[in-house]
Amino acid sequence: MRVSIDDFVEYLRIQRDTDTAKTYHHMLKKFEEYLRGQGKTLDDFTPLDVETYMAQLKPATANVFLASIRKYAKFRVSMALDMQEFYFESRRETALYNIRPRKITRKIRKQALTLEELEKLLELTKQDPKVYIATMFHFYFGMRPVEATISFVEGDIKWRDRYMIIRTAKTGHERILPWSREMDYYVSEWYSIADKIVSKRKYPQEWYTKHLKPYARAMGIEITAKTARKTFETQMRNLGIEQWKIDFLLGHTTKVPDLYTDWTQILFELRKIIETKHYMRSILEGV
Repeated sequence: MRVSIDDFVEYLRIQRDTDTAKTYHHMLKKFEEYLRGQGKTLDDFTPLDVETYMAQLKPATANVFLASIRKYAKFRVSMALDMQEFYFESRRETALYNIRPRKITRKIRKQALTLEELEKLLELTKQDPKVYIATMFHFYFGMRPVEATISFVEGDIKWRDRYMIIRTAKTGHERILPWSREMDYYVSEWYSIADKIVSKRKYPQEWYTKHLKPYARAMGIEITAKTARKTFETQMRNLGIEQWKIDFLLGHTTKVPDLYTDWTQILFELRKIIETKHYMRSILEGV
């Protein structure tokens, strides 16, 4: 029986599993090249060939490959032309399912940082002033990555009055975000950095998480732009800030109390929180 990788990939595409089809196609083609070097083909490979090949791969990649070769073997069983082929392909498929996936040492994923962890992260990022400024900005405002880049650059920034009006990524609604005097430098510097990132990169919202990775590794935890957002929410809640105010600052859908009939009142209330109760006040005062 000759069942090519392309036959299998086409089957996955028919099942509307396009992303998986692309990944499995890449994995199986690499394995086919390996087998060719061993004088074998995809028709006569053995489970031992699979285990030997997996040993050469990184754990995560090896596990994706194992999933692809198992799926391919199952497809070959369904394409068997007679009972002899069916039994041969079935036994091989069963043997593949007896191969254990590689163990992956996972980093601790932090939903939110403590103040001590944030201070350590800031100390580490001082090695790269751009990442340091980005860290101050992202953790101070808790913006979504696309809001901290595209929405921020395209927003209405009231520099003298220290507040901005930006468009919320999920709903498209405008929201108002004030900042304190201590953040003037960081807001201004991040605006210059973000403007260049937005003008030059295809996916500017990925910049911060990508540049944060080496510092997260140094701390032994997983930190992304979303961590900044969760940290803001968690720390502000711990300080007793009303949930609707936290939600408004983060751009969540929230019902503003009828007491606040216009933006002037909302701005006054939010500015009072930002200037007197923001969770990063002690960090900013120590800089």
